[in-house]
Amino acid sequence: MIFGEMTANDTEPLVEANPNARIRTEVATGDMLYKVFPKAVADKLKAGQKVEPETHNNVTIFFSDIVRFTDISRVLSPVKVCGMLDRLYLAFDALATKHDVFKVETIGDAWMGVTNLENNQNETHAKRIAMFAIDAVEAASNVLIDEDDPDAGYVHIRVGFHSGPVVSNVIGSLNPRYGLFGDTVNTASRMESLSLSDRIQCSDVAAKILVKQAPELPLRKRGKVAVKGKGNMVTFWVGENSAARMVPKSNAQPMVNFAAGDIVSPRPMPVENHGKRSAMNALPKHGLQALGFHVSKKHESKEELEPQPEEPPKPTQPAPRPVTTSEATHKAPRQITYRSRSLSQ
Repeated sequence: MIFGEMTANDTEPLVEANPNARIRTEVATGDMLYKVFPKAVADKLKAGQKVEPETHNNVTIFFSDIVRFTDISRVLSPVKVCGMLDRLYLAFDALATKHDVFKVETIGDAWMGVTNLENNQNETHAKRIAMFAIDAVEAASNVLIDEDDPDAGYVHIRVGFHSGPVVSNVIGSLNPRYGLFGDTVNTASRMESLSLSDRIQCSDVAAKILVKQAPELPLRKRGKVAVKGKGNMVTFWVGENSAARMVPKSNAQPMVNFAAGDIVSPRPMPVENHGKRSAMNALPKHGLQALGFHVSKKHESKEELEPQPEEPPKPTQPAPRPVTTSEATHKAPRQITYRSRSLSQ
């Protein structure tokens, strides 16, 4: 009788039956606001106050996206694409908590984060983003594209970041969105889109801040890069592991010396010189085959390949020498004479 009168509310489950229940509770109590908005913004929203645009003089913005995401989406079902993104973003969210990076939003395969929104990371904002970026590249490389088919390979991302001023605001009242606005956002996005697989690119402005905040972190000058709407910008590769994978150790450049003031041209990179082949090498062999590409034996390595020398063109037979008019005129009578003799015989 005692057990018959007990209900589910009287018991303490060993495992959370509904993992979304806690999230719904946080939303109902307003606690979820502090995970979606910065604290100062969440406080105003919770109090029913209007949020005014706010200027942030010095932040660092991070962008990443998945290499060949369009091809992956074409091959996988939407459910599996969602599962892949969920596994990737759960890893990113844990790293964002570790490095105290504020997650702004995700759009498809793009993840955007920022530091120093509340002006409490003035001495570490670029360093936090750089360390987060290095960990994010490594975390992505451990995320399977398809858990049901490990041969499809792992996720590869490209990363970029930039430092500068932005304006933040909450836009709309129905599903309000917290957004960052300004040229800094656009430049950070360009740093990502012009980066390469498993590599981290930052602007000259961010690199100079990073040298002060994390002098132990390796930087390698990439050189001038044509940036849409900005012209030529000097950019840098961040992190020893990602840069060393593409550049032979014998040609490694020394640590950056900003005092020299020299501008070097970009070092020829495999992806830049041989874009189609190297972009395919961004995925493992079996991952490429799963996406419908043919992979030869010499491309079996998971590492991005050094540019292969082009084969010299095969020698061609010399074209026959054209017959001149004088030669044609000279030969014609001989043929006619030969035939006339034959007829006379």
